[in-house]
Amino acid sequence: MKRFNSKAPRNHQGTKKGLEDSFAALGALVVTSSAFSPNPAPKSRRGEAARRFGLWAERLTLWLFWCRGWDLVAWREQVGRYELDLLLSRGPELRLLEVKARRPGAWVGADTALSPEQRLRLQRALRSWLDRVPWPGAISFQRVSWAGWRCRLNDLERWEGAGVD
Repeated sequence: MKRFNSKAPRNHQGTKKGLEDSFAALGALVVTSSAFSPNPAPKSRRGEAARRFGLWAERLTLWLFWCRGWDLVAWREQVGRYELDLLLSRGPELRLLEVKARRPGAWVGADTALSPEQRLRLQRALRSWLDRVPWPGAISFQRVSWAGWRCRLNDLERWEGAGVD
């Protein structure tokens, strides 16, 4: 017959903690830690599903480019308030990939999801990243659109003349 541990944790009154006290403490810990989280979880199931689908699309894009001979330099790199999805290199070239994922059949949403203002913010974020990590070779940008399992690699853009050089 097993005996219970007599050195069970005690609460502030000196008595042994009951199961209710443990769950109450755990609940307080969860509420407190989520309030100060740097990346709070989306508030809806739909938002959580979209976030997971976006992560899946980034991983699959990374895998596709690895198969083509590209090496990972940075993934989901935070630069100030902005995030660079994927930075890959092959030889002297550095390529920034912006991955957009939408539900199946929504090509228009994924292809037009990057506005000119967002493109300028990406260029500024890449410039500040390059200030920390100098890159001697060519720099290019490519948008990757996912609609379900279908992938579209949009036209490659060279960013030398865009102030990123």
